Amino acid sequence: MNGRFSFKVGNNSSLLVSYIGYDGQEISVRGKNRFNITLKENLQALDEVVVIGYGTQSRELLTTSVSKVDNKVLENVPYGNLASALQGAVSGVRVQSTSGQPGEAPRIVVRGGTSIQNPDGAAPLYVVDGITRDDINHLSSNDIESIQVLKDAASTSIYGAKGSNGVVIVTTKSAKAGKASVSYSYDFTISTIGKKYEMANAKDYLTLHRTGMVMQDKFPDATSELGLAKGYGTGNNLTNQTAFTTQYLNDSNRHKLNEGWISMPDPIDPSQTLIFQDNKMSDLAYRTGFSHNHHAEVSGSSERAKFLAGIGYLKNEGTLRATDYNRFSFNINGEVKVLDNLNVTGRVYYSNTRTHTSPFNSAVSFYRNASLAPTAKIYFEDGSYAPGSQWGMSNPLYSMSIAKYTDKSENYTLSLGADWTILPGLSFKPQIALYKTNTDKNRFMPAYWNGPNQQVKTREASANHNEWSHYQADAVLDYTRTFWEDHHFSAMLGLNYTERIIDAITAAGRGGATDNITTVNGIAERTAASSSSSTHKMMGYFGRINYNYKNKYLLSFSARYDGASNLGRNNRYGFFPGVSGGWHIDQENFYPDGLKKIVKAKLRASYGVNGNINGLADWAADGNYSVGQTFFGNPAIRISYPANDDVKWERSKTFDIGGDFKFLNSRLNITADYFRRKTDHLITMFTLPPSTGLGDVYTNLGSLENKGVELEINAEVLRFGKDGSWTIGFNASRVKNKILELPENGVENNRIGGEYVWDASKNQHTWQGGLQEGGTMGDMFGYKQLGVYSTDEEAAKAPQDMLITIEDRTKFGGDVNWLDADGDGKIDSKDRIYVGNQYPKWTGGVSSNLSFSGFDFYVRADYTAGHTIYNWARMFLDYSLFGDNNMTQDVVKYSWKQQGDVTDYPRFYRGNFTQCNATGARPGSMYYEKGNFLCFREVTLSYSFLPEIFKKARISNVRVSVTGSNLLYITSYKGLNPEDGGTDDGRYAMPRNVTFSANLTF
Repeated sequence: MNGRFSFKVGNNSSLLVSYIGYDGQEISVRGKNRFNITLKENLQALDEVVVIGYGTQSRELLTTSVSKVDNKVLENVPYGNLASALQGAVSGVRVQSTSGQPGEAPRIVVRGGTSIQNPDGAAPLYVVDGITRDDINHLSSNDIESIQVLKDAASTSIYGAKGSNGVVIVTTKSAKAGKASVSYSYDFTISTIGKKYEMANAKDYLTLHRTGMVMQDKFPDATSELGLAKGYGTGNNLTNQTAFTTQYLNDSNRHKLNEGWISMPDPIDPSQTLIFQDNKMSDLAYRTGFSHNHHAEVSGSSERAKFLAGIGYLKNEGTLRATDYNRFSFNINGEVKVLDNLNVTGRVYYSNTRTHTSPFNSAVSFYRNASLAPTAKIYFEDGSYAPGSQWGMSNPLYSMSIAKYTDKSENYTLSLGADWTILPGLSFKPQIALYKTNTDKNRFMPAYWNGPNQQVKTREASANHNEWSHYQADAVLDYTRTFWEDHHFSAMLGLNYTERIIDAITAAGRGGATDNITTVNGIAERTAASSSSSTHKMMGYFGRINYNYKNKYLLSFSARYDGASNLGRNNRYGFFPGVSGGWHIDQENFYPDGLKKIVKAKLRASYGVNGNINGLADWAADGNYSVGQTFFGNPAIRISYPANDDVKWERSKTFDIGGDFKFLNSRLNITADYFRRKTDHLITMFTLPPSTGLGDVYTNLGSLENKGVELEINAEVLRFGKDGSWTIGFNASRVKNKILELPENGVENNRIGGEYVWDASKNQHTWQGGLQEGGTMGDMFGYKQLGVYSTDEEAAKAPQDMLITIEDRTKFGGDVNWLDADGDGKIDSKDRIYVGNQYPKWTGGVSSNLSFSGFDFYVRADYTAGHTIYNWARMFLDYSLFGDNNMTQDVVKYSWKQQGDVTDYPRFYRGNFTQCNATGARPGSMYYEKGNFLCFREVTLSYSFLPEIFKKARISNVRVSVTGSNLLYITSYKGLNPEDGGTDDGRYAMPRNVTFSANLTF
């Protein structure tokens, strides 16, 4: 115990000390009788043992595709959400940070997912200390021991119906044998906005808007608006009745020039002088965030017991005003040796969180407020906040300070387990657990000004309470034995029962009498009230057999038989097997001896079947019924969709072939995989004939194929000095999907949706995109912008543009030159072309760690390539779709301004007259941008002091570090966040963080 040992050896003997994950040491006795031995961590051996379903296994004997997250990613960054640590850390796992909201979970999809209807929603199963759950929100990274990802069906089949989208296994820190230890860590983080739109200043804004009112005769005369109380109009004054500062200079306002206001000649009438403020609205929504993370931990043991207790507090301020995330957590667990052959373990994990979010949707929060005219008032003359032009385009200092949006969550896990060694090699491990989450969402909107002249006093309030209770019982019987020295056999049998209950209640209303009562009880009019209760049960029986001969030939078979309460009565049970094999080819006699010293090679292959019922509501197969309605004055129940007793499991069949290669005594390790997964019996809604009087019914139709390649490389590049080393890691993944089968609907390829456009390869119009057999998901189509007409003469030759909504379709210099794809002399919807796909083709990461004399320099980056983003937000700004909003600097610099200009940016028209260029009905190719990026996710410099320095203070370890996270995105994307494909309608940019940390162990 406590790391001490004693035994008798000869004076000339040597001690060989080794441990998994550390370099062994051979120490000569030479008459000594006391030794203090410290083993050096070996980064190349840390993955020697991996956690798999209901057990662990040596990496050398592993025959399935399992990746382990390097614990270095958990050391330095105080994650608001633990799942962010997976980004770029393992191959085959797409992790996308779609929002910079503190505590927000990233999107995680393993090997492309298994869903046609919602590919981004194919979340993996999470298993935390043996307990299944839907996410790993609110876990502190300080409490985590390890993270593994099971990717192929042979490894996930042990979880049966829940494992088709991959399994993420999280192990929290547990009590260990050893002397008592106390540790404390503190992180202080400064966060700044990662990216914001570069908007026009007030002079450029006024110049473009006011000159943009003078247009060709085909448009209605808009010059009368130049005198209105708008951002570019001169009808404003110094009272609280106008939202903007723009006005003509006169004696009553001349003094404002001494208060920082700006003047310029009116670009329409230079004889007049405009005065105004120049306010950077894009800056007002953001702030510098300051975050604090504290964590303390105590552990110890005796001969028959060991314990660990950890407590943490995170206060995480967002860079968007009024957003934050606060988390209190503690982890207590222990193990008691009740009998020599019986250990009992207990665990409590608790977290309490409070989150404040923006009162606006993403569009208003991240580009509409930023596009408020720079001439808008921030403060009225009396010092109060000016509200902006309207609630949907407001002064952030005003609007972000009044709404009360709070989310609270209380989460706890209780588990009790045992490990009973019945006979040598035979053990029984039961566990019972409860995982519970209580979530409250409270919203209150006090009286507010919708622009300077309309006060809204609806005072809407809502409250939502959701209680999620997950009960789980497991019983696992393990048997391990070696026969005739070379035949190694292990078997496992088990059962698993889970029951999940969701209770929810919601109330909402409006018409409160005062802003001082922010709860629902203050409302005068109820607008909504509902409650619900739902239960889901699953029972599973599972087993696994592992066999290897001389650790050279490896074979594993696993299976699970699952039953679920939400499937059709005729198909509630499913059988999900998996088989895998491995071959250490380097141990064969024909393998050259010289080559054995250079490379060790293990080949492996696997095949397995998984089920899936993600997205299927608890009683979906039994039909859905709407209540709370009346029929001829009597209470009535309406059938929303009928029951289907034949609804069954979705089924994924995956074949995986791979290899693990170690070069130069594990100085270089390479893992490679190829996989093909076919998912059929997809659960979907099928439209019934109108004669039935019903709309849709749940059924099993459709098939999807995912295939791809994965590569992981880890290398120790250099060793120098006593403890110097340089290691690097790299991983890459490519996934491609293909729709194999869809429900029969009488349309070619059973197409659902899609676009009827010109197909140049077939020289005809065809249906493309949407969902159709033989196609892929996520294809995007838009109008190809060839350029901008330089002169009126050039524009006169343009094809007739059928998307212009007014009768006169004449084009002029400065208008967009659109591609007439089919050459029929018209621009219409059939001229759209393929502009990209919203899902990435490649994902991966790279890391580097340089260590020497207590210093560590660690760099980690991740990349994504191949996805396309429709930057609606930028198009909204550039084309003034709100009428008087601000535009980006690109429009100022590059837009067409006079006859003969050669540019890709069209003339700036007043917002209502952009039909000649691009609007929401005209998605132009210039705004379909590649989202490819390389992000420097973490850069850390740390130093560990020598133990002798703080020995007198009884401090055994002191480590300090400075970390930069999300430091830089290398990307051509002009929006705020390049990580997510599809339409960008406003995104919370990832904050750029600098963290200062200190860790002490006593």
